[in-house]
Amino acid sequence: MNPQEKNTYVKQEITKALVSLMKKKKITDISISEICDKAQVGRASFYRNYDSKEEVIEKYTESLILTWADEIDMDPAANIYNFFASLFEHFQKNSSFYKTLYKQNMSPMILNAIRKKLNVSPDTDPATLYRSAYTAYGIFGWIDIWFSNGMKETPEELNRIIVNNINTMIKGAKELEEL
Repeated sequence: MNPQEKNTYVKQEITKALVSLMKKKKITDISISEICDKAQVGRASFYRNYDSKEEVIEKYTESLILTWADEIDMDPAANIYNFFASLFEHFQKNSSFYKTLYKQNMSPMILNAIRKKLNVSPDTDPATLYRSAYTAYGIFGWIDIWFSNGMKETPEELNRIIVNNINTMIKGAKELEEL
């Protein structure tokens, strides 16, 4: 195993260990030593890769969101309908992790990962910034309500609801243009 592969392996083991521990106890009650013991890596390996436990979770959340986004970006058949369908399927598929974030009061990391993907930052030109912010907060709002309500709807049902809402907004916008 080359050094890069070894480092990737170490990061994966640290992440798996921390997520596993977070399912049983509060992140504030988990020590770095406990994570390292469970991951079977040294403390130096932890600190070579991360500054904190929260950074481990932040990077993992970003990785999940970016992996989903890359998949949809590469899909030549992607459209608004299957964009949201794949988004909701992603969250359902990874619901164990995302539910752990909610249990730990760390759900804002989901929003931050979406914001990062959509380039919501002060140095972005205003038109892009506000469009991206609207999209990021809207997506997070849907996900947040879905998780908060116990994920009762299937991804397919939720997708139908959002597409119907978008269609209603478009019709409403057309009516405004006619004023």
